[in-house]
Amino acid sequence: MIGTAGYSLSQLAFSFTFFLPAMLLLRAIEGIFMGAQWTSGTVLAVESAPPKKLQLVNSVVQAGYAMGYAMTGVVYALVGQISSFQQYEMFMITGAIPLMIVPYIALMVQERFVPTNNMFMKVNVKDYYGYLIKASLAMSGMFIAYMAVFSIYPDYASLNGFSSFELGTVMAIANGIQAFSYVLFARLTSFASTSRLIYFGLIGIIIAAFLSMPLLPSIKAIPVMSSGIILYAFSIGFWPLISSLVVSSVPPEVRAFITGTSYNLGAVWGGVVSALLGVFIQAFGMSTLPFFIDGLEGIAVSVVFISIFTWPKRTPVPVST
Repeated sequence: MIGTAGYSLSQLAFSFTFFLPAMLLLRAIEGIFMGAQWTSGTVLAVESAPPKKLQLVNSVVQAGYAMGYAMTGVVYALVGQISSFQQYEMFMITGAIPLMIVPYIALMVQERFVPTNNMFMKVNVKDYYGYLIKASLAMSGMFIAYMAVFSIYPDYASLNGFSSFELGTVMAIANGIQAFSYVLFARLTSFASTSRLIYFGLIGIIIAAFLSMPLLPSIKAIPVMSSGIILYAFSIGFWPLISSLVVSSVPPEVRAFITGTSYNLGAVWGGVVSALLGVFIQAFGMSTLPFFIDGLEGIAVSVVFISIFTWPKRTPVPVST
């Protein structure tokens, strides 16, 4: 509740701020609360879920992110191009809407953690550093790949002929599909191994990146670029499976630490990439962006692949006391 209220109020203040130092401070505060809310919310959901439903519940939590992004696309399509302070404020203020769910959490959500046994497991966190490193690399690769495309795609698409309505609609559809894909990939773990599903998604990411931001001018068309971003959104449906892999590999005593830390470290690197994209565009212009993005996608996908391919095989056994 503190995390949700904190990032909502920070976003509300940000919507009416145009002084750069204050904007940076509010974004930093918002990031602190966002990281706290995500980690706490994920732990609350996963620890309350039946063991056989961990992957599905974790994917549903992640799907909420995509649905929020989809609703942002709807708002953008309705508001139109951000050409005035009033429209900008109206667009940005929607980030404060989650404040409305805080009373619901207080009244309706309970922490019903049921331990599987009464034994206390003494765990040495150092035994699980291998999982933390692999999970952090995989999450960092995913955030870099995701932010490299999604953080700049709206500007790039607008430059290549998308109207505000077309762009908002495409982003809404893509992220709705992304939310569906999260749940679908979780369901598919009943029929295929987690690692194989991740590899399949990585192939889709590479193909989709080249379509959403084409290198060849001849295919820089709205249908191609729209298909690319939709395919990209579907392909990253395996993303929550990385956290699920952690959950299934380590005991409950450390999985919150590993999943939360790896996710937030990944988010930091995603933010760094977003900043670097701005520097790149200022230095070289938007026209050369696809070469940089597609190369970055290849590196990020390689990091994820290596992390999963070399995932630790043996799990240390905690000592019962």
